[in-house]
Amino acid sequence: MSFLSDMALNQSEIEVVCGALEEWCEETRTALDSDDGRDVATVMLGLYKTGHGTKGSILEAMRRVNGE
Repeated sequence: MSFLSDMALNQSEIEVVCGALEEWCEETRTALDSDDGRDVATVMLGLYKTGHGTKGSILEAMRRVNGE
């Protein structure tokens, strides 16, 4: 399996990750299109791909990572 196929998401998966990203960026006052926003998107995609399959689960993991 190639790297790109490992990273591909279907529409419902995109909605989960994007929903978490939008909520996180709103809570932390981070611009989606900033370097920090892109970094968060990358981390959240990794979290999703490693078993955090809901918006709540992704956000909870991000809060743990950030010591919240």
